[in-house]
Amino acid sequence: MKIIWKIFILFFLVTVNSNSAITNFKKGTFHEGDVFWKHRKITLPPGKWQSVERWGWSEGFWDAAEVTLVQYTNNYLTDAFSFGEIDFKGRYQGYIAPIIDEILYQDPYDGCYQRSEYSLLKLYRKGKVHNCFIVTHVETNKELFRPDDATSKVYSAVLRKWIRDNNIILPKILLCVEGVYYAPIVRDTYYAWSYCRDPETYGATKGKFFTEETSEYHPSIINNFPDKKKFMHDWIISSAKLHQSMEINLKAYKRHKLDFSEYNLGEIKAINKDALNSSVVEEIKELKKLYDEDVLTKEEFEKAKKKLLN
Repeated sequence: MKIIWKIFILFFLVTVNSNSAITNFKKGTFHEGDVFWKHRKITLPPGKWQSVERWGWSEGFWDAAEVTLVQYTNNYLTDAFSFGEIDFKGRYQGYIAPIIDEILYQDPYDGCYQRSEYSLLKLYRKGKVHNCFIVTHVETNKELFRPDDATSKVYSAVLRKWIRDNNIILPKILLCVEGVYYAPIVRDTYYAWSYCRDPETYGATKGKFFTEETSEYHPSIINNFPDKKKFMHDWIISSAKLHQSMEINLKAYKRHKLDFSEYNLGEIKAINKDALNSSVVEEIKELKKLYDEDVLTKEEFEKAKKKLLN
């Protein structure tokens, strides 16, 4: 997966003297709620996030930067969020557009086109405008340490080092959403983001199959597991809301926005700060811990979680 970072890697490989950091995130710092990424406000998913990787480069009329943040409990990774951009400053459109098109739509491993492992793909594509939304699941160790596309290991090198240095335990399966927005008419900047979550931390039943193909979350078999199907449906809704908030923060034109009407989300006019209250996330994690330790029954856990979410 991680199609969104392949463009960053490609431009990095063809650009020299590219090691000047331009984000305001320092490794090890914590962030929550609204953060200001250069010229844009970004609303982070709920919770307190630790920055584990940032990089940036600048060459001529191209600037690029990316940050990766995580949440973990007792050395167990529960969430990961990445956001990055390439700012072209209005130059080289004749060269840039074909490269974006090739990576988003012709890459053999991932892309903004329907694939068997994608639970949902939504796309607006017209001219030079690209608005892409992908929901899927990933086999975590494979994604980080032995991906189908070996060149994609470049983007995760620092993250893998952080995992080793901190003895981080990884979930076997993560649910992920990826987004891309590029519209030169709005701003000549390519934006990309990714959010992954451990479903079991947030109340999903324990899985039994842990490869990408056999996971209960795979679209071809998820109907055989009603509880997983319900959890995936809820993940799609929360991911769609995140995508809508990104569209607002990136000032996407109305005609560029994706249609999520089948999920009855409505149009978000402003970010609801209460919905982003990180204490709710922390309380759900504590409830899950009590459930795993057999302090709470499943019925008690579900009842308490429902009360918090309501």
